[in-house]
Amino acid sequence: MKNRKLRLVVRTVILIMIIAAVGYTLFQVLHSKDALAEGDTAPDFALKDLQGRTVHLKDLRGKGVMLNFWGSWCDPCKEEMPFINEAYKKKVDGVEVLAVNIRETKLVVQNFVDHNQLSFPVLLDTNGFVTDNYKVVPIPTTFLIDKNGKIVKILTRPMASVDEVLDNMKLIQP
Repeated sequence: MKNRKLRLVVRTVILIMIIAAVGYTLFQVLHSKDALAEGDTAPDFALKDLQGRTVHLKDLRGKGVMLNFWGSWCDPCKEEMPFINEAYKKKVDGVEVLAVNIRETKLVVQNFVDHNQLSFPVLLDTNGFVTDNYKVVPIPTTFLIDKNGKIVKILTRPMASVDEVLDNMKLIQP
């Protein structure tokens, strides 16, 4: 009798896991159809930076924008940040770098920025609305946006060197 109940519980758990996996897969397939693509206009947003200033993407029209989505818990993001920072310090004319932190508190983000001595602007997407609007999966994801607000390139992997970051920045240089 006990073995029968145990088998029933195990089968039920396995069935629930299979249903959840199929549901998640269907969600990802349906969700990906709405993903942004190269050539699309980058959706406007307004997010606060670590100093409390509001940054609007539309205010950067006329400049190239490297828009990087990241999290402090993401190991590939941690590996990429020093390369972005070094490239930012070299100042590619007409190109802005914006790093959008995904769903973390200001304190956590500030500690990460301070610890890594990052000098580029970091924006806080604490509720995830911008991340969701950009259909960001996985992270890091970087959108290269030209001076007209068009997405030129989407990177869904970390950039592996300062030179790679600089090359990408030059793609969107006005």
